[in-house]
Amino acid sequence: MKNADLEYYKRILDRFLKEKGLRNSSPRDKLLTFLCDPSNGLPQHFEADTAAFMIVKKELGVSRASVFRNFNLFTEIGILRKSKFGENHFHYELTDCKKKFHHHLICRKCGRFIEFDKGSFNNVAKKIASANGYEMTDYRFEVFGICPECKKGK
Repeated sequence: MKNADLEYYKRILDRFLKEKGLRNSSPRDKLLTFLCDPSNGLPQHFEADTAAFMIVKKELGVSRASVFRNFNLFTEIGILRKSKFGENHFHYELTDCKKKFHHHLICRKCGRFIEFDKGSFNNVAKKIASANGYEMTDYRFEVFGICPECKKGK
């Protein structure tokens, strides 16, 4: 993640906090910086527990509770996207400032997933939202199936 991406996310966060009359905090800023650091050790899709463990371990001064609270905030304002991948917990990923939408193909048996961005469902999602009086802010398209390895019985 480039420094320009961190600045982009900080602008989103600052604008949201200002609109809501809230202030930024040092733990929130440290968390965002950690998430944008390509050497943070997190995979592209990570669990909140994993991120919280790593942040506490690095002694960044961010509590586990702050991680979970701010993950909800970051998801609400579009910095993070969360997906379930057919499991009982969420996986998070930083949204891409250049390519906002992508999709996931998820195996129901093993949980393996791949990302794809072929074909845009953006216009369809916008039309559905608009027809029902909504303003679309994000959408997610996930396809569930059985991967080739699981079909082979591996």
